[in-house]
Amino acid sequence: MGEIVLVKGQNVPIDGELSSLRLSVRWSTTDDPVDVDVVALMLGADRRVRSDADMIFYNQPATADGSVVLAGKVAADAGGSGDVLVDLSAVEPDVRSLTLVATTDGATLADLDVLEWLVNDERANPLARFPVAGLTTERAVVVGEVYRRDDGWRLRAVGQGWQGGLAGLATDYGVDVDPAEPGPDGDLDSDSDVDGGSGVDSDSDSNTEIAGDVGGEIDSDIGGEISTEISTEIETSAGAPDEVEAADDPAPDPSPDQWTDDPLADESPMAEPQAGAAGHAQATARPVPSPSHSQLADRPRRVRVAAPKPVALEPRRLADEPGWQDSRLFSISGIGAADEQEKRATSALLWTMAAVRPLGRALTARAGAPAGALETFIEVGFPLGERRVIPDGVIRIARGQRVWTALVEVKTGDGMLGREQIETYLRLAKRRKYDAVITISNQISTEPDVHPVEIAAKASLAVGLVHISWSEVMHEIRMLLSHHRFTDPLPMWILSELDRYLGHPRSGAMPFNDMGPSWVSVRESVAAGTLRPSDAKAVPIVNSWRKLIRQLSLGLTARLGVPVRTIVPRRLQADPAARLDEGTHRLGDHGQLAASLRVPDAAGPIGIVADLRTSQVHVSIEIAAPQESSLTRRVTWLTKQLKDAPDDLLVEARFAPRAETTCERLADVRTRPQSLVPGKDWEPTTFVVSRVHPMGTKRSGARGSFVTSVSDAVDEFYTQVVERVRPWTPPAPPLPPADSEPAGPAPRAEPLAAEVR
Repeated sequence: MGEIVLVKGQNVPIDGELSSLRLSVRWSTTDDPVDVDVVALMLGADRRVRSDADMIFYNQPATADGSVVLAGKVAADAGGSGDVLVDLSAVEPDVRSLTLVATTDGATLADLDVLEWLVNDERANPLARFPVAGLTTERAVVVGEVYRRDDGWRLRAVGQGWQGGLAGLATDYGVDVDPAEPGPDGDLDSDSDVDGGSGVDSDSDSNTEIAGDVGGEIDSDIGGEISTEISTEIETSAGAPDEVEAADDPAPDPSPDQWTDDPLADESPMAEPQAGAAGHAQATARPVPSPSHSQLADRPRRVRVAAPKPVALEPRRLADEPGWQDSRLFSISGIGAADEQEKRATSALLWTMAAVRPLGRALTARAGAPAGALETFIEVGFPLGERRVIPDGVIRIARGQRVWTALVEVKTGDGMLGREQIETYLRLAKRRKYDAVITISNQISTEPDVHPVEIAAKASLAVGLVHISWSEVMHEIRMLLSHHRFTDPLPMWILSELDRYLGHPRSGAMPFNDMGPSWVSVRESVAAGTLRPSDAKAVPIVNSWRKLIRQLSLGLTARLGVPVRTIVPRRLQADPAARLDEGTHRLGDHGQLAASLRVPDAAGPIGIVADLRTSQVHVSIEIAAPQESSLTRRVTWLTKQLKDAPDDLLVEARFAPRAETTCERLADVRTRPQSLVPGKDWEPTTFVVSRVHPMGTKRSGARGSFVTSVSDAVDEFYTQVVERVRPWTPPAPPLPPADSEPAGPAPRAEPLAAEVR
């Protein structure tokens, strides 16, 4: 099914052929940053967790069988997103529903400008979207749930808030919550309320824990030794009410009539979770001696609710002189022939994938791998007929009783993947009933799902074939270093060392930086006016341009922490040949290479045009104009946001449906905003802000190259314009004065008397 925008209480069926889902929560704010975490709760028929193992969150990121996995979190000052992967086919039969929760670090959910629940299938196709609204002082919200109905699964938009944060919500769903641990003086943390249920506060600095069966060794703040200090035991009174007290003023659930009238609705509304004994507990504190080792061993292990603080790598400061060279985890010394280069890069990458789980998960997920225990191997030999085949690596992931396996083929430097070799690995994988073949090289695909080597369709029918460029690997590493919430510095340091190694020229891992051998010929033909769309030499240049744009989007994604995508017209999305044909026609007819990028929450799409006739790179953004106030103030709305931008920016005003436009330099628009508006009846619909940059002419290299000039132009324009401009939003409607009379119905007009003739 296509993407459906859900309203609160609505439910829709899930296609029975889908085996897995990606459940995402996305948020944004224009004020102070708000940290949001995503939590999943697996519930039984009684709408409660079966054990603490059913709570998937930052301290327990996956179920034991890997059916539900916290796939990662991307956070920035302006917002972020968190993902949960669900393998519907692996969810245990007694799990009746999966509830998805968003919880803040102490801020209220009203501080968020946008909070959305997004549902995608395993191929990232959007299925449903639910904009959550109506939240005020709550600090946790059930955004939605995936639940069983008959023999299938359904989605339900919930949007119910909890004022007590994660601890209060977890209690209401059947998790036993302990209050905060005592401070150094044996007193309870004054920032935590011990009300239980919906009244429990769980600040990010508190040490609230959930008692359960899951977890490793018992936590101790003193390196695992038993403290001899006095601890505080909390006793809760029994007699919790039968129903949950949620937020003080939650948005009302749809009435049963509304559920029945909805053609997509089930027979009954969602059952609320029942409050446990801690639902409305009255707490008293009394000092008790610390437990002995045997008493601790008998206690259930605990899962800590409070999110651990993220860490950052400390800079090196102990060198006597600036010239001292840092030691390396992955050495670049002694790399000789291409074979040695390839072996080192393969070993370094596969070892890090096993050692740093987020990297292993991010890369193998592209091949459809499940989450689970990951192990990697290099140069494993396999018999295939009368010969022995040795792929560069093997990846194995254990999930429940099944083991997922991929063969890995790696090339570095100028090494090119060969069709015959790939087809051999595909036959080997099929014969051994392996799941995928992953290729890694410096070759960049023009499309995410297109392999750079043309393979016969029947060769990859039974086995998945996925290509990952070294450029994508490096962007994924930098994405994790910049935006993943690491709580242990060791994996962060390992990733930084791998990034440092792959960034060295001797590693053989290179970003895209070469437009190809026909670049000079095409550029000269454009200048002479002799290039035609049918010229064969135009095709590789258009393909190289698409690779460059893909690299730009990957780089922005890694640095911004949000998915930046290329905008493709709908008519061309399913037809790569038509896209190529349009690109060659624009290059042959106009001498231009063009693309557009979409950045989430940006004021508009970013346009990039490389004009080979004028040797210029044009970067622009199209911004919807305000639809209120005077025409001049609509212009100053834009110039105020660009007060520190360069004077030579061009500002174009468009007046749809008029074909005419106006354009002035930003410096002139600042002093004379009326220059963009020719008359009172010329209402601008959009503004286009652009800047012209010189274009490099060399096919490759760091200085003066075409690739470098385009990359620099996009980066510069983004920092000078894109990140400064916010889209226009209309103001909220004002309330009438308190002493004004409410407007009644208009008086009925008297019927006109019949004319007497």
